Amino acid sequence: MFDFNVVITNLNKIEKEKALDLVKQLRNSIIASAESNEKYAAEYADIPLVGKTIFEQQRLLYRALLEWLDTFERQYKESE
Repeated sequence: MFDFNVVITNLNKIEKEKALDLVKQLRNSIIASAESNEKYAAEYADIPLVGKTIFEQQRLLYRALLEWLDTFERQYKESE
């Protein structure tokens, strides 16, 4: 479903330091996307409800992905 899952599923094939760097890059990308979403939501605040609800869906998705990534990173750091 998400392109970055390919990266996540292959992290065990590279050095842990490099893997954690990729996780950091992924986090930065999600944060940038979330910020863009917020900017567009504010810029187009006068759109109909059906559009506003998509911005809200994306906001919730980015928040959930960041929470998931935090949990994964913590577990990954503790592994092996």
